Amino acid sequence: MEAMKDLRAFILIMVILAFVWLFTGGPLRPSSKSGWFLNKPQQKATQKTKEQTEEILGTKSSSSKSKFQSSSSQSSIRPDFVAINIGRAREINPDEEYLEIKTDKKNKSPMKITGWKLKGKIGLEIMIGKGASYIYSNVASQPQEDIYLKPGEKAVIVTGKSPLGTSFKLNKCAGYFGQFHTFTPDLNTQCPLLRDEELPAGLNDSCLDYIDRVSSCQTVISIPYKYSSLSSFCQNFVTQNANYKTCLENHKSDTDFYLPEWRVYLDRSEDLWKKKRETITLSDDKNNIIDSKSY
Repeated sequence: MEAMKDLRAFILIMVILAFVWLFTGGPLRPSSKSGWFLNKPQQKATQKTKEQTEEILGTKSSSSKSKFQSSSSQSSIRPDFVAINIGRAREINPDEEYLEIKTDKKNKSPMKITGWKLKGKIGLEIMIGKGASYIYSNVASQPQEDIYLKPGEKAVIVTGKSPLGTSFKLNKCAGYFGQFHTFTPDLNTQCPLLRDEELPAGLNDSCLDYIDRVSSCQTVISIPYKYSSLSSFCQNFVTQNANYKTCLENHKSDTDFYLPEWRVYLDRSEDLWKKKRETITLSDDKNNIIDSKSY
């Protein structure tokens, strides 16, 4: 009898609970579709592991992923390059001892090398000074300026003294200097030919034949005796135009006037680099090492 009463009470309680369940939404409730757990234990563990992995890899959020990609993009920007070429650093004569500094053709902008330093194993540190980008004729003291190397340009760094009294940038007329001075390495001798310049009217065939014989970068101070029969007009034209000064005036505005090379002189009377077992280091004005070469 007591068991029947307990059974009726249990059934009544279940009916009441079912009524309450139906009244609060029944099978339409979100919790009814999630099973016994809000998150299944296995799913929760997988999600936690995934979050930990993303945190380690730095890909936890879109913002951190974007930051990583931005950092990667910045690190891929190619820096400018400058390299040392040993050249003839083993020479004993300081006027023939030189090395080269060359910039990469893919560099983005000119690089100032004035203030940079060269150092060998003997410990002496030599600073690169200023130079003249435009060499005036008949000027004892050339205007000085910082030396910049554009992409693909080079500087020949000579240990000795400059025949012109200054470091300088080569131009298409600079070969005229080689007629009266010695340079190591030799200067470019592809000056504009006199016969290719604008010639005045009235020059006869004999004069034109002589002009054809005038070599590139050859200064004609006086007409050789065997050509003394040339007219004074012809002789004056040749002596006044076959020289550096006139070449400079005629071509200084040419787009290809400047050559991609500087001659830089350290102004020393003794050789600087060891003949063997040497290491030459190039550093900038903040003492950052740019390049180093050993031989």
